[in-house]
Amino acid sequence: MKKILIGIIAISVGMSSCKLDSTVQPEIIIDPIPYQVTRDSVETGSYLGINIDENAADAYSKIQALQSLKGVAFLNIVSNTYSDLGQLQERLPLYQYILLDQKQGTDSGVQITIEGQTVKAIYLNSGTKLNQWPTNSKEKSSVRMGDHVSVLYQKLVNIRQLNSYSNKFERISLLTKNLATPYDLGMTRSPQWYFTYPTGPKQMDEIQLHFKEGKVHKIYINHYR
Repeated sequence: MKKILIGIIAISVGMSSCKLDSTVQPEIIIDPIPYQVTRDSVETGSYLGINIDENAADAYSKIQALQSLKGVAFLNIVSNTYSDLGQLQERLPLYQYILLDQKQGTDSGVQITIEGQTVKAIYLNSGTKLNQWPTNSKEKSSVRMGDHVSVLYQKLVNIRQLNSYSNKFERISLLTKNLATPYDLGMTRSPQWYFTYPTGPKQMDEIQLHFKEGKVHKIYINHYR
C-alpha cells in the first residue's frame, strides 16, 4: 500500500494548497492509483480520538498515538511555507520531506526526503534524481545522500550564499512531519493536515483535519480502494 501513498499525497497537496500546484512528484507509482469510494465528514464530537475544537498540539499527540493503533506512517502539513531560512534551524530536523523553490514553482525546485536521521533521497521537481545538490559544489555547500539531519541547516545556509541557488530559498516548505519528533509550533498556522492508514488489503482511509484559529474545525474521511 505504501507504493500508492505518493499518488494520494500529490492529489491532496494539489487540491489543498495552490502554492504547491506547480511541483512535480518524481516518485514512481507501481501499484494502480486508488480511487475514492466514499467521503464522510465530522463537524461535532470526535473521530479516532481527535475532538472537534481541540487545539492543534493536542490533536498532534492523538495522531502520534495512531502510529501504533492504526499504522499511521506520516503526517502532511499544508501551507507550512517560509521564506526565512533563519527561522528553521531547530525545525528542519522535525520533518521528513522538505521542498526548496522559487515563489513560482520551477522544474529545478529541490525535494529532500529524510528517513530516520539521514537524507534518503534528493529529487528535482523535474523528476531528476540526484546524489547531491548542488551537483558540483563542495561537501560543505551541498546536501548529499546520507547526510545527517543535524548538518542540514548549515549546509543550506552555505548553499543560499551561492548566487546561482539563492532563489531556491524564496519558498521553503516543510511538508511531511516526522511523527517521532515533538510538536512544531509552526504547524498551528496550517489550515489543514492529512494522513492515511490502511483499512484492508489495498484499501486505505485518508483523514483530513481542517483547522480554524488553531483548533480542529472539521474532519473529512476519504475512503480509497
